[in-house]
Amino acid sequence: TREEQTEFTVVNRSLAAWEEKYGAQLTMRKALPSAASTGLVCAWPSAVASVRCCSDSKVMLEESYGCFENKTFAQASEICKQHGLTLCTEELLKSCKDCSTCGSSGLVWTSTECSETERLTQRRLNQRNDRAGVFSELCPYESKWGGLHGEELRSSVFVKLMEWNYNDIAKECTEYLGPNGFEAVQVSPVTEHILGYQWWVKYQPVSAGLDSRSGTEEELRAMVATCRKAGVQVIVDILMNHMASPCKKARGKLGGDEEPLPCVGWGGSRYGNRRQQGARGWDASRPEHFHHLPNDTRTPFCKVGPQTGWLCPDDDCTPCDMYELPDFNTELQEVRTMQFKHLEELFHIGVTGLRVDAAIYHHVYELADMLNHLPWDLIYQEWWGEYPPQERTDYVGLYRDVAYRWHLVNRLSNKNATELPELLDLSGGVFGISADMAVYPFAYHDGRSRDADPEIATYKNGKAFHQQQKFFLAWPVGNSVLIWGGYGWRDLSHGPPGCDKSDGDHCTPKAVYGPDGQPQCSEAPTASPMPRDEARQRRWICEHRWQGVAGLVRFRRLLGDLAHGGVTRWRLWSDKSGHAAFGLHNVSFAALNHGYNWETRTGSNNSWSLVGVDAYMPQGTYCNLALASQPVPDSWDGSCFHDEAAMVVVDNNGTIIEGKVPPTGVLAIHVKYANLHNSTADILVI
Repeated sequence: TREEQTEFTVVNRSLAAWEEKYGAQLTMRKALPSAASTGLVCAWPSAVASVRCCSDSKVMLEESYGCFENKTFAQASEICKQHGLTLCTEELLKSCKDCSTCGSSGLVWTSTECSETERLTQRRLNQRNDRAGVFSELCPYESKWGGLHGEELRSSVFVKLMEWNYNDIAKECTEYLGPNGFEAVQVSPVTEHILGYQWWVKYQPVSAGLDSRSGTEEELRAMVATCRKAGVQVIVDILMNHMASPCKKARGKLGGDEEPLPCVGWGGSRYGNRRQQGARGWDASRPEHFHHLPNDTRTPFCKVGPQTGWLCPDDDCTPCDMYELPDFNTELQEVRTMQFKHLEELFHIGVTGLRVDAAIYHHVYELADMLNHLPWDLIYQEWWGEYPPQERTDYVGLYRDVAYRWHLVNRLSNKNATELPELLDLSGGVFGISADMAVYPFAYHDGRSRDADPEIATYKNGKAFHQQQKFFLAWPVGNSVLIWGGYGWRDLSHGPPGCDKSDGDHCTPKAVYGPDGQPQCSEAPTASPMPRDEARQRRWICEHRWQGVAGLVRFRRLLGDLAHGGVTRWRLWSDKSGHAAFGLHNVSFAALNHGYNWETRTGSNNSWSLVGVDAYMPQGTYCNLALASQPVPDSWDGSCFHDEAAMVVVDNNGTIIEGKVPPTGVLAIHVKYANLHNSTADILVI
C-alpha cells in the first residue's frame, strides 16, 4: 500500500500572538462599550465598533451622516471625514449619553488614544482571555470535581480563620477543613505590619516581608503546602492600595537632617512618613511613590474617610489617602512592578486565591495590570454595595457581596414571624451582582458589633447566629460562600486572644490548638443572644466548628449542580408561625424552626414536629446532617452521630412520619445519608 504523508503547520492565531507581531506598530484607541456607559476599553484599529461623529464642540445626530455599525477605526474615520466631521473624543461622547439612535449595544469608536498603561493592561487582559478560552474547557474554577486529587465534589465553601497563626491553620486544614470538604481557607494579610495589639495593625503594611503576628515566612510556606496537600486552597487578603500611617516619631518628617525612618515594623523593617525601607530590596518606597500634590511630595493629594463623609474630589477617591494611610501611586510602573513581585512570590509559594482589600480605591486598569500576569484560581474584590462597572468585572474578578448576608439575617432576626416566608425568596444581594459574580460572606471583620445586635451577624447573637449560618449553608444560592472562624472581643479594635493592650505592641496570640492537640474553641451556643459575660470573653470562638456546620458543608457539596442552579425543581413550604422548609427535586429537604429570643421574649422554645409534612423524598430513614459536628463520611454507616433525635423517617408517600426540628434549629436530609426502604422512586443522583 502507498503511504501518504501529510505535513501540518501549527499557526498561533490567538489575539495575543497577533499583538506580539503587530502591536508595536499600531495605536490602540478608546471605545465606549455603550451609549449609556462612562467606562472605556482599548481596542486595536482592526476591531469593529459603531460610528459616532462630532463637530468641534458637539456630538452630531446619526441622521446627518447615517447609522453605521461594525466598522474598523479607519472605516469609521473615513465616514466622518466624508461628512466634514471627525470621530468624537472621549470627553464629547461621555457628555452626550442619549444622543445615539443606533448602535446602542457593542462598542463605539472614539478618537482618543489609550495611554501606555491602558494599552499594556488591555494586552495583558487579551492574553488572559486567550488562556481562559482553554481553561474554561479543561479546568474551570467552579468545576464539579476538585479537592484532594480532584476526587471531591466542589462545595464552594470558604472559611476565614481570622488572626489564626499559621501552625494552627495548617493543622486545621488537615484535621477539619480538608476532611469536611472546605474548598479554601482565607487568611489575614501576610505582609509585615506595624506594631500593636489591635486587629487592624495587620492591615497597615510596612514591607513585602512575610514575617507577621501570625508567624514567620517559613511557617507561612509550610502552612500553604500543608493545606494544599489536604485539598484546601489558600486565599490571601492582599494590600496594594496603601502603606502604614507613620508612627508618632515620624509624623511630619520626610527627610532632611532628621532620621527619615524612625519607625520599626513587626519583623524589624524600618519605615517613616511615606517611606519604607522594605524587606526584599525591591519593596523600598519613597514619597514620590505615593499620590501627592504637584511639586509637593510631603502633602497627600487628597484624603478620604469619615472626616470627609467618604466624598472625594471629582468623585474619584483612587488618589486619596484613606484613613490617613499613604496611597500608592499605582499609575507608576515602578509601583505596579513592586506590587506584582509580592503577588508573584505568593503565587510561587502556592497561594491560589486573592481577596483585594480596598479594591474600589484602585483604578481598574492599574489593578488589572498588577493581577493579570498570573493564572489565579480566584480573585474577588472588597465591595460594599455599589453597582459593579462592567470593565471591573471583565478585568479584575468577583465581588464581595455583603448585602446577601444582610437580607438573610434581617429576615431571620425579624420579631414578626409572619414575615419569615420572605426568606424563601432570597436570591441575591447587591443589585447588578449575580450569583456567579459574587463571594457571599456571612461575617466579616469590618461588619461586626460591640455587643449582640440581632441585625448584625456575630457569634454574640448566640443560637440565632448559628441558625443563620446553617441556613446560609443549606440555602442553594451562590457559587461561593464564606463563613467565619474567629475569636471573642470586648472592644471592636481587639486583636486575637493574647493580644490585649496590656500584652504590649509585640504580643503573641494564644494558640488555637492546645498542648493536648485539641482546638480550644467555644461550644455551640444554647441561647439567643449569648449571655453578655460569656460573649465578652477573650477566647477562640471557631464558629465554623459549631455543631451542624460540618454536616451542612457536606450537604451543600452533595447538592452539586443543584446548588449552582442546574436543577430548578424547587418545593417551598412555610407558615406564619416561624417555620419554613424547602426541597430540591427528590434528593434533599431542609427545614427551619425560628426559635426563641430570651432578651426580646419573642418566638417559641418548642421543637417543630415535621409529622405530616410532605418532603417528597423516597421512603426511608434519614440522618439530619445539620446535627453533625465531626467530618461526615462519604457513605453513611447508619449511626447518625449517635443521636436518635437526628433521625427522620419518610413513608412510601414521601410524607414525614417521624422527625422534628429543634428550637432555633435547622434540619437537612439527603438521599445519600438514608436507609431507603425498597424505594422505587427515580432518584436524581448528584
